[in-house]
Amino acid sequence: MKRVAWLVSAPASHQVARGLTLCALFDLRRLPSRSRKSRRVASRRVASTEAPHWGATPRARPGPAMETWVRFSAQSQAKERLFRAAQYACALAGDTLRRNGASAGVLASVRQLEAHLSLGRKLMRLGSSAEALEAAKRAIHLSDMVLRFCVTLSHLNRAMYFACDNVLWAGKTGLIPSVDQEKWGQRSFRYYLFALIVNLSRDAYEIQILMEREANGKRTKGNENGCQVRADNGLQQLGLRLQIHLQLLLRVLRNNPPLLLDVVKNACDLFIPLDKLGLYKTNPGFVGLCGLTSSILSILTILHPWLKLKP
Repeated sequence: MKRVAWLVSAPASHQVARGLTLCALFDLRRLPSRSRKSRRVASRRVASTEAPHWGATPRARPGPAMETWVRFSAQSQAKERLFRAAQYACALAGDTLRRNGASAGVLASVRQLEAHLSLGRKLMRLGSSAEALEAAKRAIHLSDMVLRFCVTLSHLNRAMYFACDNVLWAGKTGLIPSVDQEKWGQRSFRYYLFALIVNLSRDAYEIQILMEREANGKRTKGNENGCQVRADNGLQQLGLRLQIHLQLLLRVLRNNPPLLLDVVKNACDLFIPLDKLGLYKTNPGFVGLCGLTSSILSILTILHPWLKLKP
């Protein structure tokens, strides 16, 4: 009551200020009780989460394998690699079944599954030309001239390969029935072959640089033995040089797993366009084995990014 009388007795000009002051004091007195109450509720919630009831099953966190799989499946490239591995596994299985005398119905089913997987991969690669062009723009700024040339040219060939593959997909799905699938297929494999040749050239350049560093850092017994053999026989000198280079190559590849995986993957992929273009004919089983091997290596580089060769 005293507060009300104090508020009413004030002039009209001061009643608003005194009213705001009383409201502020009233809220400040109620604030500690509210905060204590909120702290009690929060502590109860924390206690309920930290100490579950008897018989309640605690919520299990996903393990590292599941987290890796979720991150892997969230990438479109990973899904395309899975489809690619399944496609070439079907090619390998179909050739094996044909050699073992399987029925025509089983072989037709395997071929149909392989064709569906190939068409699904082409659908997943729609728009990949833009990504390859962006990668080529980034590769232009590399400091090493040879790497800049090889990486940029590889991405440009991949962009053209994806563009031809998109046109081929439109022809196979019936969106553009007038597409000459044979011509566009040959054209896409030609760009794919160019990209692989450039990739292998880049791998050879990096191997050469690493071998030179390794040789400059370890000039000990190999050079002394070389000097002794140089005075004896030229053939022995040549054989010793080849042996030293082979040892350096094996040491470089063993100490650089990303480079080793990239060399094996590109070498396996190289037989696919060579067979499709008729430059080096093999059999469907060998092509399927090469494609399956390179697909598994690509999946490994996605699961473990440190295995991917950079840039």
